[in-house]
Amino acid sequence: MSDNRQNPLIYIGTAAAIAAGAFFFLKLNGAVQDKKQFDQLPPEIQRELEAASRPSEPIPPATPTLPAANLEDIDFTQYSQDLARWVELEMGETRINSMDKLRLYFAPERGDDIVNLRSSTFERDDGSVILFAKTGIKNDSVKAQEIYAVFSGPGGDAKFNQTLAAYGMRIKCYRGENTTEWQTDLCP
Repeated sequence: MSDNRQNPLIYIGTAAAIAAGAFFFLKLNGAVQDKKQFDQLPPEIQRELEAASRPSEPIPPATPTLPAANLEDIDFTQYSQDLARWVELEMGETRINSMDKLRLYFAPERGDDIVNLRSSTFERDDGSVILFAKTGIKNDSVKAQEIYAVFSGPGGDAKFNQTLAAYGMRIKCYRGENTTEWQTDLCP
């Protein structure tokens, strides 16, 4: 006994293809009609419409500058460990764990936020120092943040066995008495 029934998925697929084709042609026809109407407009209005329809380029925030090109130029007393508490670093934790926390902290919260992030690493035989600086923060009071982390332990290939020995943060504010210099006080 033969079964002459067709698979219902064939009918569903055919109907979907026909609907997609119809939708495409309706959209295409609408675009053609829009183009005809556009072509009938005066040239100065066409230019204005074209200019208005171009996406505007977002203005990126100023690139943060790190405090020094040399490790000897950094004044670690100008940073606050208490201000860095939001990063949740723990003394003695591994360099890998600390770096994960720093990267997560400094990452934008949403994919459409534009922030500038710079980092510098100073490797030494007995440890390393890493600086992160961030501007373009979506915050009404904090303009920029900068954090350092000092890791102790052997360098070279063993640097991932280093542990966190010191850290601190400083910030710049959008408002208040000091809006240009780095500080360790919370922004108003």
